[in-house]
Amino acid sequence: MNKFKTIAIAALSLLCIYTAKAQSFKEPVGYKLKNGMNIIISENDQSPKAYSSFTLDSKAFGDKKDGVVELLNAVLNENAGKNPNISFNDNSAKLATSSADLEKDLVLMGELIQHATIDQHTFNTAKAKLVMSLKLHDYDYDQTVNENSINALTLEDVRSFYRQLSPEKTFLTIAGAVELNTAKASAKKAFGNWNRKQEPALTVAK
Repeated sequence: MNKFKTIAIAALSLLCIYTAKAQSFKEPVGYKLKNGMNIIISENDQSPKAYSSFTLDSKAFGDKKDGVVELLNAVLNENAGKNPNISFNDNSAKLATSSADLEKDLVLMGELIQHATIDQHTFNTAKAKLVMSLKLHDYDYDQTVNENSINALTLEDVRSFYRQLSPEKTFLTIAGAVELNTAKASAKKAFGNWNRKQEPALTVAK
């Protein structure tokens, strides 16, 4: 449970950025889905919204290529389109929504993660946007994320890393204006059927 708490504290700190003032969360509840995915839930009935963070266990991806996580994030942002509630950056996906829409938006985030379209067009668009962002210095990226590392990555590099994603290598944090049992049901619906083998879609979804 110490590992759960460490991840929970980090994730909750990130989720609090969404709010104008610091929030007081209840003691996190940690457990695993049957597929091995780590779930952390912390209720706060004073929070204006429900928040969720999908985070990779960095220790499980120690041999990854420089910049590949951020380029995959850029590809996933292309998949998400203009959805204002979901974003992918750094080592995680982030969701901020109303309590009533938590399940719907969490399921959508789960679909984006589990069934991403990673074709040449999406890759080229995402890569170009990420390189432009690096040129503009409009985000504080990790030092391994630079023009050289991103330009060196190929479509197959991103697909190969994506195929390594599996439930037991990830954490899902749900916090804020949520009720424990409802949040548990939403997590199960969004990620409970996720298989350990991850395959990208090679063509644009209709």
